[in-house]
Amino acid sequence: MKLKKEPKKILVIRLSSLGDIVVLTPIFKSLKVRFPEAQIDFLVKKEFKSIVIRNPYLSNIMTFDTNEGLQGWNKLCRSLSGENYDLFIDMHNNFRSWILNLFLIKVPRLRYYKPRLLRFLLFYFFINFFPKSFSLLGEYFKVLKPLGIDSPDSKPEIFLPDLALEKAKSILENKGVESPFVTILPIAAWSNKRYPLMEYEELAKRINNELNMTVVWLGGKKDSYLNDLKYLEQGKSVEVIGETDLEESLGILCQSFLVVGNDTGLTYSAEALGIPVVLILGPTSRETGADHYYENSVTLQKDIWCRPCSQKGDRKCYRKKQYCMEGISSDEIFKAVWKIIERENQ
Repeated sequence: MKLKKEPKKILVIRLSSLGDIVVLTPIFKSLKVRFPEAQIDFLVKKEFKSIVIRNPYLSNIMTFDTNEGLQGWNKLCRSLSGENYDLFIDMHNNFRSWILNLFLIKVPRLRYYKPRLLRFLLFYFFINFFPKSFSLLGEYFKVLKPLGIDSPDSKPEIFLPDLALEKAKSILENKGVESPFVTILPIAAWSNKRYPLMEYEELAKRINNELNMTVVWLGGKKDSYLNDLKYLEQGKSVEVIGETDLEESLGILCQSFLVVGNDTGLTYSAEALGIPVVLILGPTSRETGADHYYENSVTLQKDIWCRPCSQKGDRKCYRKKQYCMEGISSDEIFKAVWKIIERENQ
């Protein structure tokens, strides 16, 4: 794609999900450096606005409420068609973004293409044609190459408002949590991506007893399976489950010494806030977009023939037991935690 002139107004769209939006964030700085005078607008689902609300490289943030349905989307598209954008960057490439494309048909565009064929061959025929250098962030930057942008060393970043930090501090104080503490994220949208809760509890006991650090269990209102959490002890193992909105959850992550979590958006958010993570991967892998981006973080996974088995980790495991998760011991996770602590204290 060749631009007739440098764009003055750029629209970027990525509606969901949380993790994908977090990984996408470095492109905003790169666009601003390349086009310092340009207005850069971002369109995202309403519930994920907190991820970019303080991003200094964005001019405007437009949100879409999914409760408004197709009629609400068409109304928003009509509104955007009157904004005279010079460049449309579609980082979602789904049904909604294609509708928007029709409203912006005369606007030059760049589009992210998901590696659907490669993933199909990998998931169903176990043939891996992905390059070893593949990463989701790298794929996003490939979209920007026609603009002369190439930032392989960029990292995800989130800028939190002070109010979110203050609210998070208040929540932690009321729970009797003192720094330093480790946050465990035992959550994931799909059960196959959740590391066994009992193993997490064993990890928490060792963090308490051997590292003398408090553990905070962070989850949402919909994470009902966390009702099975048994290891809770005031001042040592504390739950903050269903009590925070996204900004407050980010505030808690931001104050953690480190974070241990499954392949879920909040784990990537912790990294984007500058907090090292231990990322536990089961049915997903770098080929599905899962990986850490900071040097002090650690990814734990098992190299077995049946993984990755699906893009989201939603495919039912067809083996007698879930070897990709059960093959990772709480001892391995503890050693990864210890390794990060040693690095951070150097």
